[in-house]
Amino acid sequence: MSESGNRLNNLIESLTPIQRQASAWNDGAFLLLAGPGSGKTRVLTARIARLLVESLDDRWRILALTFTNRAADEMRSRIIDIVPEAEDRLFIGTFHSFAGEILRQNGTLLGIKTDFRIYSTTADRIELLERAMMEAGVERSFSPEKVLAVLDRLRDRLVGPDECERLFENPERAASVSKIYAAYENFLLNENAVDFPALIFKAHLLFNKFPAIARKYSTGYKYICLDEFQDTNSSQYRLLRALTDSSDKNVFAVADDDQIIYQWNGASHKRLEQFRNDYEPSSLQMPTNFRCPAEVVALANRLVSHNILRSPGKSPLEAGKNQLNINDRVRLLHFSGQATEAAGIAQDIADRHGSAISKVAVIARTKALLEGVQRAMNDRGIQAQIAQRRDSFASPPYVWLHSALNLANRRTDQRIFLVFVESSAKLMGVNLDFQNLVSLAATTHGDLLRTWVSEARKTEDLGEPIQRLLDITASQLAERLDYGSFVKQTVSFFKSQQEGLEAEFPQFDEDTRAWAELAREITSSIGASAGLETFLQELDLRSKEPPLGPNVLPLLTVHGSKGNEFDHVYVVGLAEDVMPSFQSKSKGDNSPEMEEERRNCFVAITRCMESLTLSYSDEYRNWAKAPSRFLIEMGLLDS
Repeated sequence: MSESGNRLNNLIESLTPIQRQASAWNDGAFLLLAGPGSGKTRVLTARIARLLVESLDDRWRILALTFTNRAADEMRSRIIDIVPEAEDRLFIGTFHSFAGEILRQNGTLLGIKTDFRIYSTTADRIELLERAMMEAGVERSFSPEKVLAVLDRLRDRLVGPDECERLFENPERAASVSKIYAAYENFLLNENAVDFPALIFKAHLLFNKFPAIARKYSTGYKYICLDEFQDTNSSQYRLLRALTDSSDKNVFAVADDDQIIYQWNGASHKRLEQFRNDYEPSSLQMPTNFRCPAEVVALANRLVSHNILRSPGKSPLEAGKNQLNINDRVRLLHFSGQATEAAGIAQDIADRHGSAISKVAVIARTKALLEGVQRAMNDRGIQAQIAQRRDSFASPPYVWLHSALNLANRRTDQRIFLVFVESSAKLMGVNLDFQNLVSLAATTHGDLLRTWVSEARKTEDLGEPIQRLLDITASQLAERLDYGSFVKQTVSFFKSQQEGLEAEFPQFDEDTRAWAELAREITSSIGASAGLETFLQELDLRSKEPPLGPNVLPLLTVHGSKGNEFDHVYVVGLAEDVMPSFQSKSKGDNSPEMEEERRNCFVAITRCMESLTLSYSDEYRNWAKAPSRFLIEMGLLDS
């Protein structure tokens, strides 16, 4: 037996009988209902690795899609550890990264060149939209932010500028939105850019207009695996349908309808119904929870049993974890007010877990609640960080590095060049006039990067360190393109100047940690030999949030906690109008919105591995609040 076969056998032998049964599925559609802590990642890893090990002489590929880059990176790493020789037969990523790959390979059919930029920041998109609104001649009474939200909803429904008018009741509004949408798309096309929400829209459009492209992918990917399938929205599902319409439909979907918490993004329990109707899958449930203490599993079952929108015949969760020798595995704390709650939680964490703070997490429905806990932790000398997506770097050194790479890839792009010139002034003290440089480049070779290097070298009194960085830029980017060497030498330069850069730029350390993590993840994802355009597109898709330090308490919203687990979890703010939210209450006690709030609570409490602490107070924002109905439903309070 090969080494890969031995490694695979070791993994399969470690699975439970029901996990082994799921991982042994071969051809045809399959729906695996996998609750929290049931080992779904191990099952997906084992199944994909097995399919590869059993077909080492074949050339077909496997497509695995999930919803976070972190989950994709983790799964890829596990599979490659087992069967490294089959790495080139895998695509593991998010729906958006897969759509980006489709456009890189075939986007020219839609007028999109391979080096397209991805506009992922709201600021970039708003700036472009304002220009589009001016071009369309629409009065400024339209809020760009609201128009952008409308365009995003249209893209989610896979509706283009030519089709959108029929969706509006008001003819004038319909005409205005259509004009703005068309102008916005034209600006993106002229700048060879795709904004983040349009990636799936464009990939689906490509499949729709050129069925041969869809067939090429359908034929190439013999097996498709979908993680967290319950989170898919309509556009993602329709992309899947376009991909599998004429294939053997070897689609393996892992889902849990008790963890649908993205209704605002189009997720719905109806997606599982669609999947059952369209693919007629075989089905299996993995109900055993190996993560949480038995007491927490019982709470979760009692809570979610109040929901109606669940898979028919679904079994309750079963506790699969050995009994822990821990007192107070579930606690409920009551406080008089919001500030008192934050202070009490902070003190409790400091007293009980002060020496192992990174094994604890605080989860809340909103960021505002977490900010109070963060202040209270800081008052006690304990670092706490709110986890949140960051679409761009914050410190001038890394803004400069990112813009330098972008400019090396697109040497005539004035939008990128402006960011580069401004960050060069802050980082290097090279103050050159943007318009003069643009004019100078236009009269010579048109290369903005080479023009900047040429003029920057004329700057006097730069000092040896800055001159060294200028030489790195010239030799590795401007005169020849070796972006890997440029990045390595630039990061090394930053490290040599760390003390001064940290003193001048407060967020330098955070960006340094974020860059190191991103570079590692992206290299693992696309390979060290990938081109600059691919590296930049991956970078644009990923959050620039720094990883937590070793002694930092993570503070997460419920949505941010999804996919994570911690030894000890605190869920704060369990009061009416908070969790469940006021908005869900206004929709009614039996509304889909209220059911989603219940699922939010279900997700939050099932993040724990050893202990769970729940808390509520009598008032929030100076308004009296009753304890959350979820505490009553879990049996922790009397009605």
